[in-house]
Amino acid sequence: MDELTLSEIKPKRRFNVIAAIALGISVVAVSASIYLFVQNTELSSKTDKLSEQIVSISIKNDELQKTADAQAVINDEQDTYRKLTYLTAMAHDIEDGIVTDDFVVNKVRFSWGDDGNLSDVVIDVENQPSLALSYKSKGAYELSDRELRAKSDAIIKAVSEYYTKSPNAPAWNDSTSVQLTVQNYNIGNSAGGSFKLVGETK
Repeated sequence: MDELTLSEIKPKRRFNVIAAIALGISVVAVSASIYLFVQNTELSSKTDKLSEQIVSISIKNDELQKTADAQAVINDEQDTYRKLTYLTAMAHDIEDGIVTDDFVVNKVRFSWGDDGNLSDVVIDVENQPSLALSYKSKGAYELSDRELRAKSDAIIKAVSEYYTKSPNAPAWNDSTSVQLTVQNYNIGNSAGGSFKLVGETK
């Protein structure tokens, strides 16, 4: 009878141990699941907040970019007005102020290109009394091409030297095209530092 009782009790103990272990594992698993769920919820919440912050920063960046673009437009306009004002003042100084033995600058007009440098210059001159005797009409003189070219180069050089004394002006360089006129009739053009009379091909 005792043996039977012992044999019946032992399986129950094993069952209780296995059940306890299983229960413990279940508790650990449930606890781990709860912990992971809580962590996942917190992570999801942080991710949502981070996403909101990213959206907010993106909106602010867009606003800043719009402001920067608007400021760039304003800066460009200010630069344009500054150049225009400066070149107008420069032209005023040169007109009737730059002379050679042969010419007096009557009018001058400056234009600048997309690169910010001086692109075109138109210099209209009046003849000095000594040269007026050689003037025929409509930009033609009773002078050799060589003489007229030298006189033209001299007045262009005088204007250029005065202009380039200012460090703030758009650059006058070899790519600047210069048209020389007398009483609005074309005498010739200078490009790349080389002056050619009207009609010259070489």
